Amino acid sequence: MNQQYNLIYPTIDLFVYDLQQGLGQTDEQVNQNRHYFWRKIKPDLNEDYEKVKDDDLLKQLATLEKTEADYVELFVPEKPENFQPDLAGYYYALQLGDTYTLQVDGGVTDHLEKPVSRFQDIKQNIESRINHQKGKIGQTWFVWGQLEKIYNPEEIRAIAEQCYTQINPNQGKIALQSQSSFLGASAFEVWEQPSDWANEQNFKDSLHILICLFPPQQSLKNITEIIANIYFDLIRLFCYRHKILWAYHQSRKLKSRIKKDFNEVQETVKKIRDLGQQLNNGRLNLEELQKTLTDTLTILSEYAINLSYLDDQGRTIKVNLNNYKKRLEKISRENSNSQLQSMQQFGEFSADKYLLQIETDYINLSPGLTLLQNLISTIQGTIDIYQAKSDRNLENFIGSAGIGLATSQIASSVLVAQYPPNSKTPFFLTTAFLWSVVAGVLTSIIAWIFFKKIRR
Repeated sequence: MNQQYNLIYPTIDLFVYDLQQGLGQTDEQVNQNRHYFWRKIKPDLNEDYEKVKDDDLLKQLATLEKTEADYVELFVPEKPENFQPDLAGYYYALQLGDTYTLQVDGGVTDHLEKPVSRFQDIKQNIESRINHQKGKIGQTWFVWGQLEKIYNPEEIRAIAEQCYTQINPNQGKIALQSQSSFLGASAFEVWEQPSDWANEQNFKDSLHILICLFPPQQSLKNITEIIANIYFDLIRLFCYRHKILWAYHQSRKLKSRIKKDFNEVQETVKKIRDLGQQLNNGRLNLEELQKTLTDTLTILSEYAINLSYLDDQGRTIKVNLNNYKKRLEKISRENSNSQLQSMQQFGEFSADKYLLQIETDYINLSPGLTLLQNLISTIQGTIDIYQAKSDRNLENFIGSAGIGLATSQIASSVLVAQYPPNSKTPFFLTTAFLWSVVAGVLTSIIAWIFFKKIRR
């Protein structure tokens, strides 16, 4: 049976990140984002957005935000709240640019030794306080406490594994990354990548945990001061991290849409391959061709927008990756007892995997835009040729008919003058009428053939 360990002052800080305003979102969508975020703190907000979208409370909360601000405090704790008889904690909410940030702290009310299993109670309590909602952009569990005595590295790892199990009890295999030092504590980081990056729920369920176990010889007062001083840097650091992952998640959805549009384009290309033959044979369905043109223009619009958004996600990763590295350097510079190997590896991995993948996808999918533009030009050109051909046929008909009518009229006049018809005989039965019709028809046919030849 595994040994059960104790920790002094076991504490959890949950950092939750939500979208404040996304690229191309309407005011209504921004208001929905606001509602989604504030429901974690304001339980009196109905979960049905349609019932509260015009609520005075939601309008009041909107006034706290500043669209162009980089940092705005939205909810500052006056003092810790009692979550349970022996548990206390607080909320701390910020607006960081286009992102909502919520820190929920939970821990025991005394500084006595507690079994590691208390982490599960603290975690469940935190989740209940935010209505069991997850961050749209992501979330990080920061789990920390002080060791009750000196342990060897293997025992410290075993304690970290027990801490992890309390946060994620359903996980079979424990995937703790290599042990490092953070703020003087033995640190372990766990990150479970989504199995399906394009799936919204799968992305939300991905887990990120940082576990810090402080040595027993360090005073608890010193530990709490260090933690309090590092909170703001951690809020920023985790925000950059999750925005990188969120951008990559969005890029996978965009790539899927673009590929779907491209497949439709290929089907359209196959469909119009025989347009030339149809045009020559005079069997072209102009109405169907015009519908194809309209559909292709719609695809072009969506393709261009999604391709532009894909490029934007790459730039988002690049900006946040740069900020992430700078924040890591700041933490390392101000905390000499920190070795942030796993966090540094995330930055390197993001550049090599996420950023490079999006840049490659953009390069590979961009030619589809040119193909679409060429396809539209081809369809439009075919329609113009067909219409021009129809216009020439109409001109030939009008011209030949006019000549035929004129010839018929002249012939009729001549014949009437030379052979006056009997007044009792209907005109359409007279010889003059019959011969004038024959003359008009023959002249029209000759004129039609002549026009066809000279207008080819």
